Amino acid sequence: MKNRKIIILILAIFSGITIFGLEARDSPFTRKGTGPRYWIAYEYCWVNNTAIPEDRWKANIDWIASDFKKYGYDMVCNDGWIEAAQTINKDGYIVKYNDEWQHGFSYWADYLAKKEMKLGVYYNPLWMTKAAFQQNGTIKGTNIQAQEIIGDISFNEHLYWVDVDKPGAKEWIQGYIRYFIESGANYLRIDFLENYERNYGVVKYIKALQWIKEAAGNDLFISLVMPNCFDHARNELQYGDMIRIDDDCFDGGWEFVSNRRRGEQKALWPQYGNAFDGFIGFADIGGRGQMILDGDFMRLNTMANDKERKFLFSLMVITGSALAIGDQFDTIGESAWIYQNTELLDLNDKGFVAKPLSFNHKDIEKSSIWAGQLPNGDWVVGLFNREETKQIRSIDFEKELGIEGGIAQNVRCLWQHTDLGPQIGGYSVELEPHECQIIKIETSDRKYETEFASMIGIYKSSLNFRYSGNGYVTGFDKEGSVLIAVEIPEEGMYQLQIRYGNSSGVTATGSLFINDQKYKKQLYMPSMDNKNEWDNLNIEVFLQTGINYIHIQKDKYDNGLFNIDFIKIK
Repeated sequence: MKNRKIIILILAIFSGITIFGLEARDSPFTRKGTGPRYWIAYEYCWVNNTAIPEDRWKANIDWIASDFKKYGYDMVCNDGWIEAAQTINKDGYIVKYNDEWQHGFSYWADYLAKKEMKLGVYYNPLWMTKAAFQQNGTIKGTNIQAQEIIGDISFNEHLYWVDVDKPGAKEWIQGYIRYFIESGANYLRIDFLENYERNYGVVKYIKALQWIKEAAGNDLFISLVMPNCFDHARNELQYGDMIRIDDDCFDGGWEFVSNRRRGEQKALWPQYGNAFDGFIGFADIGGRGQMILDGDFMRLNTMANDKERKFLFSLMVITGSALAIGDQFDTIGESAWIYQNTELLDLNDKGFVAKPLSFNHKDIEKSSIWAGQLPNGDWVVGLFNREETKQIRSIDFEKELGIEGGIAQNVRCLWQHTDLGPQIGGYSVELEPHECQIIKIETSDRKYETEFASMIGIYKSSLNFRYSGNGYVTGFDKEGSVLIAVEIPEEGMYQLQIRYGNSSGVTATGSLFINDQKYKKQLYMPSMDNKNEWDNLNIEVFLQTGINYIHIQKDKYDNGLFNIDFIKIK
């Protein structure tokens, strides 16, 4: 994949829209759009307030391999309560999760590899153990000793923070990243980031993230946990693949899913108390080429009934979150089937990320309706009821999704695994409290609404009229981009129709990239008399079989004075 500059629009949290230009981490992981499927050791540790024993860790690995690997859950990860681990190698890096364990990271990576699974590691490379401090060895690649790089403020009694301004700190941090990669880890969950930023400041925090990104490259998935996400995750967007968007799971239940501090937003971590609010709040930066949103772990055994269990899993799937099983082999009960819904898991496989019809938490109805498009142009809609009373949830096929004539070739319920047949106009359902329904809407053409695509450095608007669907995207003059994933059955030449708006008084110019290759000609979009008018730009393009990534953006010699409503592939 080419490393291309991507510009991100940052929506300031409390003061309207402010635009900041920055480069985002456009990795193979973010390009996919959705998070990994895995098991996490959180539940035992949280419930018992201690590290998970090695025999229980192994039992859970074997359970996941037996019951869930065939459903794409191909990774396991340790979690917290690792801070007391003090067994280190000659370079000062920890070698295993807990001192009482017999085996280390490399052993478990090999064990998992034999099962065709991967190892995820929870640790912060900005930490230095007390054992490494006392060993005071020479930092790999330097003549500097370990004690010379610690900061004035420690994380806790077992761990020091590294001060990134001290010589040798970069080699320590990047050495830790490379060590985890060499130990067989594919995923690094970096926790307590707000603590470092609070104690050492934003500048040092950014420097640390830069070094982590640089060392990880495309070999290690970077999960940023407990970030403050100041300026709408301005800094995290540049350096991470995934960010936590809400408070910890803790005891789980409906409080975690929807109720804890509902409707409230803090200026720092955790900005949102429950998963649903967090997803609404950060939905605009979630998607391909942007950021994977992490709603934290799922503990189905803490939910009151199957309606709530389906609600939780559906929410995680439709938002593109990591699908992290928190239940254990002896706590899951009869709920494994929830995690094994192949029609929902197919959405995760295809990189599907939806957006709410409204980003306003106070708009209870529209923020509870999520929609997005699959690469083949079909729609998936999530209808959720967070309330304590029955609620009607509806979607208008033409007015809200832009489906021409409001004609759906077929509507399918992804929980009932049932085709509901062709429908015209829309779909409506009465939901019980804490109930949801996920439907797939099949259409006859490849028309892609940009307001549901990845809005990279641009934003959704509905100020102008006569647009298709739920809005259009604007702000390209600030060097933004819209990214759309399009699936093609057979390679060849296709007509790409771009519906644009331009009332600037001059010809608007932009650039088209297909699979990171710039189209040979600049896009010219003549001005129209009325801001509510739209016109079509038609060009011939070559598309490959399978997924194609289409960017429309302002490039170096463009003015970006255009809006984009939708694109069509013919």
